[in-house]
Amino acid sequence: MNTQNVQIFTKFDLTGRTAIVTGGMGLLGAEYVKTLALAGAIVAIFDIQSKFPQHLLAMIEKGHDIKSFMVDITNQGSVGQGFDELVESVGTPTILINNAGLDSHPHTSISQNGPFGTYSEETWDAVIDSHLKGAFLMSRPDQSVYEYRRKRGEDLFKPVAYSVAKAGMIGFTKWLAEYGGPMGIRVNALVPGGVLANQGLEQEFIEQYVKRTMLKRMALPSDYNEAILFLASDASAYMTGANLVVDGGWTAR
Repeated sequence: MNTQNVQIFTKFDLTGRTAIVTGGMGLLGAEYVKTLALAGAIVAIFDIQSKFPQHLLAMIEKGHDIKSFMVDITNQGSVGQGFDELVESVGTPTILINNAGLDSHPHTSISQNGPFGTYSEETWDAVIDSHLKGAFLMSRPDQSVYEYRRKRGEDLFKPVAYSVAKAGMIGFTKWLAEYGGPMGIRVNALVPGGVLANQGLEQEFIEQYVKRTMLKRMALPSDYNEAILFLASDASAYMTGANLVVDGGWTAR
C-alpha cells in the first residue's frame, strides 16, 4: 500500500478523540457506538437506559473504551451534569452524534402514535422534545464542543410530530453548521431509511416499504456504520451543513 493510500485511510482514524452518542443503547445508537469505538474513539453514551447491548459489553471486555452516562437529553440540568462528568472523567468531547429520539413504528397503539386527527398533545410534546429540544440542549455552546474548541396509505402513516421533528433537525443542522463554521466545527445530518428491527414491525408494513425502495429491502442497523464514521472523521473535512441520505433509494423515487 503506497503512502497516499495510507493517508486516505488514516483520515478515518479516531484515536484520541472523544465522542458522545445520545441514545447509544438503542438499535442504531449502539451501532454508531461500535463503529466509533472500532475507529479508536473513546465513546460516551448519553441515555436514560443503563443496560448495555451484548455486543457492546463484548467490546468493553476486549478493551474498547465505552462509557455510559445516565442523561435525560430533554432536561438541561441532566445534560449539564452529564457533560461535567464526562469532561472530568475522560476529557473534552469533539464528536457529537445526536441520535436519540422517540421512534415512530407505524403499528404502535393509537394513544401513542395516532393519525393527525387524534394525535395527542402529550405525544407531540414528547416526540418534539426528544428530537429538537434534546439536540438543542446537547448542541448549546456552554455545554458542548464549541467552548472546548473555540396499511397502504392511512394505515401506514408517519406520525405528524415525528415528521415535523425530523424536518426541524435538518434546519437546525444547517443553522449549527453556519454557527460553528468560523470555529472549524462541522455539522452534518445523516438521513437514514427504515430499519429492519428484530421486533415491532408487522410483515405488511415491511412488504409495503420494500416495494417503494429501489434496493427492495429495509436497512440493517449496520448499514449506517460507514456513513457515521465518514461524518465523524476527517474524511469529511470539507463537508458541513449537508444531509447525507442513506435510504436505499427511498427518497430518489
